[in-house]
Amino acid sequence: MKKIDKLILKSFIGPFLITFFVVVFILLTQYMLKYFDDFVGKDLGFEVFTELIAYFSINMTPIAFPLAVLLSSLMTFGNLGEHFELTAIKSAGISLVRVLRPLFVFVVCLSALVYYSNNFIVPKANLEAYSLLYDIKQKKPSIDIKEGAFYGGIPGYSIKANKKYDDDKSLGDLIIYNHSKKKGNTEIILADSALMYTILGDKYLVMELFDGKSYTEEDATKPNKPSNYVRNVFQHNKVVFSLASFEMERTDKDLFSSNRLMKNEQELRNDVDSMRNDIIDSKRSIYRYTPRFFNIHLDDVDEIKPQSVELWEKMRADTTKTDGLAEENSSDLSNENIETNAAKVNKEKLVTAKGLVPERVEDAKKVKIKNVKDIKAYDSAIVNKADSFFNTINRGNLLNVVDKPRFAKNRLKGENRRIENREFESNVYGIEANSKLSQAVACIVMFLIGAPLGAIIKKGGLGFPVIVSILFFIVSYVINTTGIKLGRAGDISNFWAVWASNFILLPFGLFFLRQARNDSRLFETDYYAVKIAKVFKFFKKEK
Repeated sequence: MKKIDKLILKSFIGPFLITFFVVVFILLTQYMLKYFDDFVGKDLGFEVFTELIAYFSINMTPIAFPLAVLLSSLMTFGNLGEHFELTAIKSAGISLVRVLRPLFVFVVCLSALVYYSNNFIVPKANLEAYSLLYDIKQKKPSIDIKEGAFYGGIPGYSIKANKKYDDDKSLGDLIIYNHSKKKGNTEIILADSALMYTILGDKYLVMELFDGKSYTEEDATKPNKPSNYVRNVFQHNKVVFSLASFEMERTDKDLFSSNRLMKNEQELRNDVDSMRNDIIDSKRSIYRYTPRFFNIHLDDVDEIKPQSVELWEKMRADTTKTDGLAEENSSDLSNENIETNAAKVNKEKLVTAKGLVPERVEDAKKVKIKNVKDIKAYDSAIVNKADSFFNTINRGNLLNVVDKPRFAKNRLKGENRRIENREFESNVYGIEANSKLSQAVACIVMFLIGAPLGAIIKKGGLGFPVIVSILFFIVSYVINTTGIKLGRAGDISNFWAVWASNFILLPFGLFFLRQARNDSRLFETDYYAVKIAKVFKFFKKEK
């Protein structure tokens, strides 16, 4: 490795480590403030806080690495340009691309490390962090007896102190109700004053009572006999309470392992495939399930059709003209030995039952109806079949035929809602799987933006570079947030939801690299002042 490579790497690693830890600290502070109320008054101890902060610091690294690379690369090349070291390197015939090469190799290796961390280290840290956070939330606050209010934090006891002194240990005018036996207020202790402290590693709370009385109502030895009532007067007494319920118990971590934050990329993709197969099975079940509720119109009624009706329907299917309803003409049906009124009534019934309208009376003559009873039998069969739908036995009583489609509607709504939830969940898991690699590649993109931009700006330190870095980070954050929101809703694919920011910001990096190679004065005010002066001069000449 040449000296120039060592110089560039040494100039970069220092600002990178500093900015990385600063960014992690800022993100960690902002994140931990959300759970501040869960930590207050629980006496967690230094070890618990250290463990929780360490795990959540690892959780912040996927966001901290790209921002640290952007800021440190901008500061490094800004310092080199500000002290004319970059100019001296270029004057020696070394191009900017050659200067960037050692840092580019370093950032590529860093991206591989970030991907490994996102895929294996961060999920394990999340499992430890969120399981510990859950246990902290479940832990009871430390004993805090308020003056003039009942305190029920100790299981089986209710304590009230009308006076509490400034040392937080001395109490006055004390009342203790013992409900440990779950028999009501059968044991009461009154004391003029008390002193409380813990023993055996804060496992037990001791209350030394002074000048008090105790009242106990004992169970009756025989049924239907009054209970015994005992009163004791004391000058000094001790009551010991177990504080086992105040200890923090660790929950089994396997209960949290199914969350997406605790899984690597391969596990997330397997879950996405399972969810999509589940969605396909749900959609298939809808098609198999629906015909059970919409089969009334599919019932076959051909077995109850008389031959005369079949001939009528066949004739009606072959007729192409529609002249309206046929005129009543009872004399035309007299040759068929059918009474006029009976034929008219049965013809109207047939039209009502099957929706058939004869084209002309002459068409009606062609139908050889042998007996009016055939039509009546067909009509009565249709009515009986319809009545059977209303008289179906269900729920012990009659079932209205409207209940069937209503139940089907509710069932289909539930299935569709379940499919929508599974699709949303699969999108969330798919986005999480794609973000493992996209966050690592973001380090390379941020380097391609920061390093050329620092060479153009030629200003180091924590002033202007910080402003530019925050600007690009905000743009990246907004694009990522918008993409994830659209991806979860299914408006765009999971790939573009997390990769959009990289593809949008990469052209900016290539543009800045081109400008830096050409020694562009992109951010110098006098450069734009000269350009504006030339424009004004051009318009003056034209006049």
